[in-house]
Amino acid sequence: MKNVFGRALRAFFGIKIRIWALILACIVCVGVTYGLTVQRERGRIGSEENYNQAMKYLEIKNTIDENFVGTVNEEALSSAAFAAMVDSLGDEWSYYMSPSEYSAYTLYSASQYVGIGVTFDKDVESGGLKISAVSAGSPAANAGLAAGDIILAIADQDITDMTVGDARSFMNANLGESVKLRILKGGKDEADVNVNCEVVYTNPVTYRMMDGNVGYVQILSFQSGTAETAINAVETLLGQGALGFVFDLRMNPGGLLTEMSTLLDYLLPAGTLYYSVDEQGGQTPVESDSVCLDMPLAVLVNADSFAAAEFFAAALQDYNWADIVGERTTGKSRSQRTIELSDGSAVHLSTATYLTPAGVDLSEQGGVIPDQAVALTGRGDAQLDAAVAAVQWNI
Repeated sequence: MKNVFGRALRAFFGIKIRIWALILACIVCVGVTYGLTVQRERGRIGSEENYNQAMKYLEIKNTIDENFVGTVNEEALSSAAFAAMVDSLGDEWSYYMSPSEYSAYTLYSASQYVGIGVTFDKDVESGGLKISAVSAGSPAANAGLAAGDIILAIADQDITDMTVGDARSFMNANLGESVKLRILKGGKDEADVNVNCEVVYTNPVTYRMMDGNVGYVQILSFQSGTAETAINAVETLLGQGALGFVFDLRMNPGGLLTEMSTLLDYLLPAGTLYYSVDEQGGQTPVESDSVCLDMPLAVLVNADSFAAAEFFAAALQDYNWADIVGERTTGKSRSQRTIELSDGSAVHLSTATYLTPAGVDLSEQGGVIPDQAVALTGRGDAQLDAAVAAVQWNI
């Protein structure tokens, strides 16, 4: 009987030990898995300092979620934090874009936009958005909107308490095939306007023949397809008998350096178009081939000619290949790269500095200095007249 009891006792404790061993193994497995997960996530975040900062962001957000007496707009809270992170760099050319803003930016870079085609500022008296300009042929123009009109509501949402940035983001988020706007006209009459906001293609290049067989090519931006379109414009005008050209880059905000380089390569002889300088100070030249357009040229610029537009003018000036006419340009010598993030948002970040063919940093020089400084007057276009005259003089 003792032997039977002893065997049963040993069997019981043997089973119990195996169960505890199994439980212990599971605990160890969970612990190892958790540790590996934490290690992997910390590896994704980067350094221990980055990990600690990420945890602090979560701590602050949880504190707000648990204790703030008002309603928390999660998207606005996160976007503000992300934007502030990039803004803290102190670089005016770097910024954060929400998913909707990045989508609109992508369309713009392809010379398309989803929007109403207006520029606006905050109206102090009403709190709305006062339209300062309406693009010709835009959805806003087609809907009858005009400069001076004030937008009070978007999609039935009052926007008078919003900042300009918040209102713009709200508008982008509500754009579909159409959007309903409440407009204040003449400072007193309110009306609801439905604006068709389908994708619109905007051609960045226009051209025409001017007096004296001078071809005029206006380039509004160096976006996708600009170089090919501009070259085709030049070829068309050459076929019509053009003996020289004026390139109008006033109000040009820049764009893709690849587009600028392609057009410069078409115009200039063999040599360096510009130098790209990385964060370590290493310089990489971008070269042109020997095929060129050897005829009188002039380039129009002003204080709103930025980046690629400036380097286009600077390269032609360094080669003595064109007369630069107008006003001193902005002086933007940094180039940005747009880095898409996992949630569809993006960071537009300065990643390189550029030098002209002569090795000049335009930001240090304060922009391109025209060969002929000409200011706009109230009558006609004195700058264009001067540029045409400069070309005609050299024909």
